[in-house]
This record gives sequence, structure tokens and C-alpha cells, in this order.
Amino acid sequence: MCARVSENAYLCTMKMNTSNIWRRLPFILLLAVAVAIAIATVVENQYGTHYALQHVYGAWWFIALWAAVAVAGCCQLWKRKMWKNWPVLLLHVSFLVILAGALTTHLTSRRGMTHLREGEATSIYWTKDDHGAYTRTGEMPFYLALEDFEIKYDDDGTTPADYVSHVVIATTEGKEEATISMNNIGRVEGYRIYQTSFDDDGCGSTFTISYDPWGTAVTYAGYLLLALSMIAVSVSKRRHRQPGARRASWLSTALFAFCGTAMASYMVIAIAMQPLVPILRSPFLFVHVGTIMLSYILLVVSVVRREALRPAVFLLATGIFLGAVWANVSWGSYWSWDPKEAWALVTLIVYSLPLHHQSLPWFRSDRNYRLYSIIALASLLMTYFGVNYLLGGLHSYA
Repeated sequence: MCARVSENAYLCTMKMNTSNIWRRLPFILLLAVAVAIAIATVVENQYGTHYALQHVYGAWWFIALWAAVAVAGCCQLWKRKMWKNWPVLLLHVSFLVILAGALTTHLTSRRGMTHLREGEATSIYWTKDDHGAYTRTGEMPFYLALEDFEIKYDDDGTTPADYVSHVVIATTEGKEEATISMNNIGRVEGYRIYQTSFDDDGCGSTFTISYDPWGTAVTYAGYLLLALSMIAVSVSKRRHRQPGARRASWLSTALFAFCGTAMASYMVIAIAMQPLVPILRSPFLFVHVGTIMLSYILLVVSVVRREALRPAVFLLATGIFLGAVWANVSWGSYWSWDPKEAWALVTLIVYSLPLHHQSLPWFRSDRNYRLYSIIALASLLMTYFGVNYLLGGLHSYA
């Protein structure tokens, strides 16, 4: 009799342990993604961007790891009957849509470079081979001709304000004049043309050619769904709080928002007072930098005030995807795995875990949460300071 009881207890324990492993699997896989991304930024610094894209970000195992996260997450949502909490369900679905958009871009998009001197025309662009060299060619269904290139200056006559290419685009339907400059792209027949660089003598331009008819649209739909779901979750959480707790939360949130906005505004104003490179002369600068800075401040505050964590993570996600939209306008791709982008995503993953305390009971303890938050500050410091000083990248001007 005792042996049977012991056997049943053992089986029950094994069943509970198996259940706990499956419940934690999505988060284990997500942490594995974060670790892989962090390592990839170091690999890129040592061996170059193309090497990191080939062997990590574009590798089959990295894509499979993301797919495993998506499948495990869907299983967890189903097991927890998350359809009963539609705002949270939509929040997680939005990330699945964004991943689907990223995969679509990876599989169907084309990207290359073309160079023109004034008076020249071409329908050819160059793409990279497996070794990162521009040796392969693609053909556009139109001709691009460079009529004139100019550098616009500020009133002082020495600070570049913009790099502008005046072009003619010839299709089967006729010719059209267009102006392509920093933060102002050309669009024709599903192709997007970006001002990338120019010749030293000011008589030639290099353009990035991007063709991504489906991936960008799917990803942007995910961004929109993410914004709507974060608003819905915020409203839903506020309704379920006790009246007294709601008043205290409003006061603390208002205080955090005031202090954070003041500090973020100071940073943005400090940036704006310096001569800006042309690519930074965009309305996205103030929105993107301000949102990111406010999220960083709230992440620090969340170490001692846990209620600041959710708005901090939501603001960080908003800032990241606002930056992605800006990058798509300026760099020709909404996500380039630049070290700053990569570490911002790592930070988002790291700080999102404590929000899942129902699936991860360890975070229900305030002591455990604060210990984790202190350790998590390392990822925030790396994103804010470390990338600029150690890794560089497209955000090196920051």
C-alpha cells in the first residue's frame, strides 16, 4: 500500500515537472534567442556585418529558433486559454505577425546597390554574393538616370543639411522626374530607391535598391496590431485594479512620466542643439529618441517600483518599432541587425520576462524580481553605452 502511494506521488511529481518545463519552454527559447543575438553583435564586430548575417541572423538554425519560439508560444497561449483575455492574445499575435513579416522579407525581398554619374542611366543594380562582394547583378523594370546631384547646406554655408539627387525614372508608361534625398525615397513599381552616398567630386550618387512587396506590409500590419493591443492591455489592466491602488498608481505614473519626459526632452534638445547629419534631420528623431529615453528611465525606476515595468516595456517596444519605420525610410530596410537595434531587442526580451509572472512563478517574489532587475540593467547599459563605445554600427553617430 505504501509502495503504491509512493509510486503515485512520484508519477505526480514527474507530471508536474514535465508540465513546468513545457510552461517555461517559450521563455527558455526566447532567452536563447537573446543570447544568440548578443553573441552575434560581437561576431559582427570581429568578422564584419556580412559574416554575421550569413552565419547567425540569416542562418537556418537562427530562423528555426525563432520558429520554435513561435510554436511554443502558441501552444502556451492555447493551454492557458488566452482567447478569454483578448487584449493579451492580440499582443502576442502581433509579435507572430511581425515574425511572419520578417520571414517573408527574408524569403522574397531583393536588395542591392547602383552607382550613377551625372548624365548616366541604368536598369542594373548589384547584389552581394555569399562572400559579401558585389558581383551579381539584378535588373529593374525601369531605367534610372541621374541628372544632377547637389549638397544643400545650412545658413552657415558649411554644415551639410541634405544630399539630393535629381533623377529621371523611365518606365514603359513614360518618364518622370523625381528627387531622392536623405529621408526622401523614390518609389516605382514596387522598388524603393534610397540616397546612400555620393562621389567625392559631387558629380555622382550611389543608391540602395530595395524590393520587398510583401514583407514590409505584413510587418507594418504587425506594428499596428501591436500598438492597438498595447493600448487595450493598458486599459484592461487599469480597470481591474482596486480604486485605492488605481489612485496611487496614477500618482506614481504621473510622477514617473513627468520626470522621464523632462529628462528625455533634455536629451532630445541637447541632440537638436548640435549640428545634425542629414539622416538625423527627420521628425522621427524626436519621437523615436524621446520614446526610447523615457522607456530607459522607467526601466531603471522599475527596479524599485514594479508598476513601472509594463509601461517601460511598452514604450521600449514602441520606440524600437518607430525606429524600424524610420530605418525603412532612410536606410532601405526596416531591420538591418545593426548592433544598436540588436541590443535594444535583447533588452526588450530581457525585461519582458518578469511580465509573465503567472507562467514564471519565480518572479512573483519581490526579492527575486528586484535581483533579476538589477542584473537586467547590464543589458540596458550595454544598449545605451556599450554599443556606442564597443561595437559601433549604423548608430555610431549617436
